[in-house]
Amino acid sequence: MSLKVIQLRTKPYWFSLVTISLLAIQVGVARPATYYDYKSLRKRLVSLARQEPNLVRVDSIARSIDKRKVWVVEVGKGTEGDRKTRPAVLVAAGIEGNDLIGCSIAVSWLERLIKQYQTDAQITELLETTTIYVIPRLNPDAAEHFFTRPKLETSLNNKPVDDDHDGLVDEDGPEDLNGDGLITWMRVEDKDGNYLLDPVDKRLLLKADHLKGEVGAWRYLTEGIDNDHDEVWNEDGRGGVNFNRNFPYNYKFFAPDAGIHQVSEAQTRGLAEFIIEHPNIGIVITYGAADNLLKTPAGAPAPGRRKPMTEIDKEDLGYYRVMGELYREAIGLSKELEGTSEPGTFSDWMYFHRGRLSLASRPWSPAIAVELSKSAEKDENAKQEKAEDNEANNEGADSKKDKDKRNEKERRELKWFDKHAPEAFIQWQPIDHPDFPGQRVEVGGYAPFSLTNPPVGMLEEIVGKHTDFLTTVAQRLGRIGIRKIKTQHLGQAIYDIEIQVENTGFLPTSLAQGQTTREIYPTRLVLELDDEFFLSGARITTLPTISGSGGMVETRYIIYAPGRKKIDFTIVSMLAGQVEGTIDLVKSK
Repeated sequence: MSLKVIQLRTKPYWFSLVTISLLAIQVGVARPATYYDYKSLRKRLVSLARQEPNLVRVDSIARSIDKRKVWVVEVGKGTEGDRKTRPAVLVAAGIEGNDLIGCSIAVSWLERLIKQYQTDAQITELLETTTIYVIPRLNPDAAEHFFTRPKLETSLNNKPVDDDHDGLVDEDGPEDLNGDGLITWMRVEDKDGNYLLDPVDKRLLLKADHLKGEVGAWRYLTEGIDNDHDEVWNEDGRGGVNFNRNFPYNYKFFAPDAGIHQVSEAQTRGLAEFIIEHPNIGIVITYGAADNLLKTPAGAPAPGRRKPMTEIDKEDLGYYRVMGELYREAIGLSKELEGTSEPGTFSDWMYFHRGRLSLASRPWSPAIAVELSKSAEKDENAKQEKAEDNEANNEGADSKKDKDKRNEKERRELKWFDKHAPEAFIQWQPIDHPDFPGQRVEVGGYAPFSLTNPPVGMLEEIVGKHTDFLTTVAQRLGRIGIRKIKTQHLGQAIYDIEIQVENTGFLPTSLAQGQTTREIYPTRLVLELDDEFFLSGARITTLPTISGSGGMVETRYIIYAPGRKKIDFTIVSMLAGQVEGTIDLVKSK
């Protein structure tokens, strides 16, 4: 796929908007991080391409069901041939439709790199020796729900699917019953329900434990009515497929959001084809629900040829551990938190099938927010817990051990929202519901997107930490080079040549998993000399994996080169770049 700068329309109002945007960047005015709808994202990317046409190129890899383009941004100096042979990083965001913050991080990183290119020597070197690809939003249709009314959170695309297998598609979706413009939750007082009110905070529900003799008293449903009268609520709404469940590794057939087969959607196929067309991508960072940076993932020895890998190869695990430490330091976490793993994710496919270092980040969650603020609020939390204990005692609890701790995590998170973003939780409001005459029905709970994306007011600080991390990651690629060339004239136009090839980068020329899958071609050294002149060695030499941080391998040749003063050579590494050089036979000893 050939990337090209997008062509701007020349209508006066469009030109004015772009000009204002460019002036803001050129004079060094920092744009605040925000959430982007489709139009604002397009304008932002187009302005970057217009500002630095020799550095930034924008194209699309697919169109959504609603005909929105999936943008890809390429950043790097040099010719197209140069950029395709350099080590590369891919940032992929918005794979799950409710991931808004990942897109914001990706766009802010692009703007930061472009702004620093002229003033920061390290960034200048990075963009002249590295190719950066960014796909800021793979699922633009689902993200648009954040900017429309009623606001509905979904991770799926808009593909019509018969979720309940009744021969109809999308016939029973949610409705905004209280008219607040949000699709939230319903709790219905019902003896057939499976939930109880939380005894500590009655805004929350907890599941009844039948082993303790508890009897449920409430149902917990998404806001809406039973449109198809099958006594199941909102089970067949609009959509769809979660793109981050649609990739081949650990794909779950017949899962409700996985698609009809692997890479079944235009966007996931476009992304897969992009990966195949850009084999120089050595590191992938994916934003979504899956995470392998909050906690070092499990590792295991390679199980052998006939068994698939289900955990990170132990030889590769150290790189994930280091990246996780850098990540947690960047965002301010002092300890590991539990990450999540999902079947069929893009990030797992990139490691287990494609052999790349594949980092997955859930950049924000209530659990992360609570942990980051825990130390600052330690004393206040202690006072609050004491007050809760007293309240529980007043309600008849004999001691602290009697307090129900099943919802502790949810209670801590709700306290955080009460203090930092009280608008995220909608207070329960009684309504008359046509499906539940005579029963108490309340609408409320967490607002759409509030549990998956931070409040807008906190976005700038969070995005800044993540862009720092992305720059650090991009500087950790492998880098092939020459340490030493030694030649010796043995007489009769016969030469002994020794070439030491080193890796000055951090990553090896191939991870262990890359060798297992054989998706990473071996590094090769090619001498521009016909085969007949080699007395020892060969014109093309396949090199073993070269470890990072100064790893080195040595090749040696005996050649017959009558009348030759020099020999050109090329070293090609799939993930660590390409080096061209010349062996000077005249200076041989």
